[in-house]
Order: sequence, then C-alpha cells, then structure tokens
Amino acid sequence: MSEESALAVLRLLREEDGQSIHRVAKRLQLGLSELQRVLAALGDDPRFDGLDLVERRQDGERTLLWLTEKGRSLVDSA
Repeated sequence: MSEESALAVLRLLREEDGQSIHRVAKRLQLGLSELQRVLAALGDDPRFDGLDLVERRQDGERTLLWLTEKGRSLVDSA
C-alpha cells in the first residue's frame, strides 16, 4: 500500500463522506484490488492491524466508505 493512495482516500472522503467503493476507485484511478489493500490498512480489521480511520457500511449491495471520528480528526489536523 502506498502512503499517497491512503492519503488520497482520506482526503477524498473528507470532501464527501459516504462514497461507494467503486466511485472512490474510479476517482482515484486505483484498481479495486489496490483500493481493497489500502482499506484493509485504513479500516478496523484487527487481522490487518487496521488504523480505524475508515469504515465500510453496506447499503443494499453497495459498499459505502465513511471516515471514522479518528479519521476525520487526523485529516483535519493535517
């Protein structure tokens, strides 16, 4: 995972929270598998030592991405 990709995801979600995983991948020009790796690191899954900065929510069949409070605080302070 690149730090640049992780920061880009955080910034994008700060601008507009609740975007679909596919929209984020398209807007950042990332492959879905690359974005999944970034989200594993930014998420809260303890198996991957996630940072708990981004959470995934299901809306029917769509997966939406949201900043956690911790994620929002980090982006705001940067």
